[in-house]
Amino acid sequence: MSRNRSLLCELILKHAGQEGLNSTSIPGVRCLKFTKATPSVKGEWARSFVIVAQGQKEIELVENVYRYGQAHYIAAPLDLPVVSRVRKASPTEPYLALLLSFDPIELSEVSSQMPLTPETDSNLDSYGLFSGKVSDDMLEAAVRLAKLLSKPEDAKVLAPLVIREIYYHLLRSPNGTAIRQFSKSGTRMHKIAKSIRNLKQNLSDSIDVATLAERVNMSRTDFFRAFKEITAMSPIQYQKRLRLAEARRLIFEESETAESASYKVGYMSTSQFSREYTRVYGQAPIRDRHSR
Repeated sequence: MSRNRSLLCELILKHAGQEGLNSTSIPGVRCLKFTKATPSVKGEWARSFVIVAQGQKEIELVENVYRYGQAHYIAAPLDLPVVSRVRKASPTEPYLALLLSFDPIELSEVSSQMPLTPETDSNLDSYGLFSGKVSDDMLEAAVRLAKLLSKPEDAKVLAPLVIREIYYHLLRSPNGTAIRQFSKSGTRMHKIAKSIRNLKQNLSDSIDVATLAERVNMSRTDFFRAFKEITAMSPIQYQKRLRLAEARRLIFEESETAESASYKVGYMSTSQFSREYTRVYGQAPIRDRHSR
């Protein structure tokens, strides 16, 4: 184990007091710890960047599986409904990772200050998820960020600078050109990301692909094709998964009834909601709630 990776493990352990996701004193930065492998969990992967210090995790997007382990990262420039599971973890060697929520404005600003590189708007071969090996410079910056978790006064000034540096190293990676397109106005990736934000903000509205396409100045055909290339699903499938994920959150976190949650996210039929919920999560809403 490299010195910096070992140090990052120690720092994450120091600030990950509980199993799972741990908030920190730095906004947008969280620590992940799992002491055992986990079963598959369906949910929304919010746009974020994860640096794995130890262990291994797996993410499934429709039929595409992404595995990433120690000294690797995974980046999601947009929100995606996924299935995730921790594959390698134990009490003596837990899964440890540092998670940064993507700030699209900061990412765009860093990108705009970088030298121009030949960029194409070609098809993605990894949808909206990107994984790769953490460079030595990125790992060293991650260690400095983790050290700031114990220095709140220093963190107020220095953490934003270190996060920008980590963005810089990400954009310099082999995935950088594709990731930059999500923050570059006019590209297909940026247009689809904008449409996804619109879908999330208007979750209960009925979807009209032609209208979504028109809002981002794309033809219906091009929009549909680009949306599926980037998210691995159609706009309607994507909205359905978002609705179900939000309804599930309302049921578990806000103590909403299944009927109330279904109406809040746009379902007109509780029976249809129950069928689709069961298809995605394996059991009906009421049974799912009581199984926790």
